[in-house]
Order: sequence, then structure tokens, then C-alpha cells
Amino acid sequence: MLIEAARRAEAATKEMLARAKDGTASTSDLQRMLEITKSINAVNAAAQASAAAAIAERRNHGDGGAEVLASSAGLSRRDAHSHVKTAKTIEAAPAVRDAVESGRVSLANAKRLAEAVNKTSIQDVESDTELLAKAETMRPDQFTKETRRWTIRHQGDGGQTEHVRQRSRRSLRMWNADDGMVHLHGEFDAVTGKRIGNRLEAQARRMYDHDKKHTASRGDGDQRRTFHQCMADALDNLTATNNTSGGAAGKPFADIAVVWHANAHTEKLVAEIAGGDPLPAAVLEELMCNSAVTGLIYDTEGVPLWRGKTRRRATPGQMRALIAKYGGCFHCGAHPAMCQAHHIKPWYRGGPTDITNLVLVCWSCHQKIHHHKWTIRTHNGKHTLHPPNPVNYSPAHAPDPPPIPGPDPHRVSRRSRNRSSPQHDEQLFALG
Repeated sequence: MLIEAARRAEAATKEMLARAKDGTASTSDLQRMLEITKSINAVNAAAQASAAAAIAERRNHGDGGAEVLASSAGLSRRDAHSHVKTAKTIEAAPAVRDAVESGRVSLANAKRLAEAVNKTSIQDVESDTELLAKAETMRPDQFTKETRRWTIRHQGDGGQTEHVRQRSRRSLRMWNADDGMVHLHGEFDAVTGKRIGNRLEAQARRMYDHDKKHTASRGDGDQRRTFHQCMADALDNLTATNNTSGGAAGKPFADIAVVWHANAHTEKLVAEIAGGDPLPAAVLEELMCNSAVTGLIYDTEGVPLWRGKTRRRATPGQMRALIAKYGGCFHCGAHPAMCQAHHIKPWYRGGPTDITNLVLVCWSCHQKIHHHKWTIRTHNGKHTLHPPNPVNYSPAHAPDPPPIPGPDPHRVSRRSRNRSSPQHDEQLFALG
């Protein structure tokens, strides 16, 4: 029975692929298929993890089925261990388990729920129906931030436990690859990672702009470095000298932006770095020793109250405010160096260049808005980007044929009586 069910699922999936590729499916059907496959993928992952765990238990593997899952399901060992860990955690949380096995929660969001369980408790997660509802509707990148904030709030120490955990995991590794390149992999706590990223971005941005100016004047645009190449060169420059002022010009720049806001539940002030990671009090005090402070005022619902000057282009201060608020592109999270300020209500329609009418958007998403008719929707002060609404076409049918012009008996009689006037005949023909 099990093998027959698996074969039917395989056949159905292949049929679905064929239908999607043959070009006969409507756009609405393709969209609906994507939504259904989200559920299929979650249920399939749960079935794989359950089968691997059963095999491992019967054969006394002692690894929860990770090795079986990696070798049989074609997963990397890292992904297999992650799947097994997630499945083991949510098995003890009935509400979460049922949501995953029914396909309502994606595998990615299930992992975030499992992490929240491990950092707090099953009771905390299971009793929060709002969190479970968000797991069913939010994209993984959005839900990751949501669970991080939720976890810190429920740990009750202002993020100190999470910061200590991140600090204990910090590492930096370098190794020589087979192709001769040197690879670097680093993991940092949120504060250190943001500081390092901002330092590199400040240097890389200057390099990138310098290349743009000088390659354009020489006409050799193909020699211009990409931004990621500039990031690599910035790391080389910053580690080659003891320059802590932010670059060759010695101009200061922001290591990190810290935002205070009132918690909507407790109405207490909460400090966060760009991107939404809360700062524990001890770390905040350390940062404040050598920091410049720029004030931004929000209400308890997160709506900014400060308004910038009415200008078409965002000021440097407004750009800093947008980076502090969004941490990157408001839609896809792209690095701030790739972003621009965008007017939600267009400037030419009277939209002010105020923080309340601006979002930080990357070049790619900016193209979607201006050239592919994507739209920004606002709900409860939160902005989201959406593709153009689908056009629903009625069933096609051939248009009625135009009437064939025929002689008007009255005009014919007139024309027959006025054959000596060709101009009059031409006018009558044109009118007919």
C-alpha cells in the first residue's frame, strides 16, 4: 500500500509538470498549482522525515534517520540533519505537527517554529495562535524575523540570552579551494555582523562610484568592477591598514544604526539594529560609548511621526532613516548599497518626499514597480510589493462580421439622375 501510494504521488507530480510545461494552463491555474505544491512539499518532507526516523529506530542508527534521509532522498547531510531535528522537535508539539503534516505550514516556517520551541517552550509556542497563523501565511524571510522577535520577547531578558548564544557561535574560517581561490566563511552575532557589513559597504560604495565615473570617461565600461568585487577589495583594504576612520578620505561613517521604538504590547522602549534584531541593554550601553545618535520618532504602531523636507530626492538623512527602518530593500531584503528611495505616491502626482511616503527599494524591485506595473500596498502601516493583478479574459469568440455595404435604392436613384456630377457620386460613395 505504501509503495502504491508513493507511485501514485510520483505519477501525479509528473503529470502536473507536463501540464505546466505544455502551455495550455491558464495563469490562474498555474498560480493555484504553486499554492498547492507548497502544501505538497511540506507534507512530502514530513513523510520523508517520518520514514527515515522509523528506519533509523529499527536499525538502531542513533542519528534519528539523518544518514538514511541524506542517502535515500538526495539531500545534503546538512539539510537532512536539519529536517530530522525539525521533525523531532515538532513531534512533541501537536498543534505545530498537525499544521505541518496537513500542509498549512511550509517546511521553512516549520524550522523557525522548531527553533522557537527549543529556545522557549512547547507551551509558549502552542498557546500563541497568532504566531501559528503567521506561520501559515508569511513568507519564510518575513517569518524568520517574526519568530526572532517573538523568541526574544518570550525569553524575557531583552535579548541578552540570544546575543550570548550568537557570540558563542562566532567564527571565521579560510581555506584554499581546488581551483586556487581562497574561500572565507564567517558567522557573527547580529551587532558585529552589521558593523562589519556597514564598514565594507562604505568602502565598496566609494570604489563602485569611482569606477563608474572613470570608466565612463574612458569608455571602457567592461573594466568596471562589480559591487561584490568591490566588497572583496574593501575587505583587503580595511585589513591592510589600521584605518578605522572609514576609508582613504578619512570621512566618518555609520558603523551601525540603532533605532528605539515603543513596544506595541508593553509600551516600553525597545532598541533594535537595522533589520529588526533587538539589542540587549548591556550591548546597547557598549555601543553608546562611541556612537552618534540620530533621533527618529515613531508611534506605538510603528508609524514614523517625523517628516522630512519636501524635496524630490531623499536627503542623506532620510536615506539613513530608511536604512534604519528597513535594513535593505523593503521587499526582497537586498543590501542597502543596492537600494534607492522610492515614492509610494509618485512625486509627479503630489507625493511628498517625506519618510511616510518613501520606501527603500533595490534596483531590481524598482524596475518591477516602474517597468512591470508591480504595486505597493499598505496595511496597518506596513508596505508590501505585489505583481500586477491578473487579467481575466472571457471566452474568446469571433467578432460579428461588419455589414457589407450595399446600394441604397434612394441613393442609386439619385446617382442615376446625377451621373453628370462625378464629384457628387464620390461623396455619396464615401458616405455609403
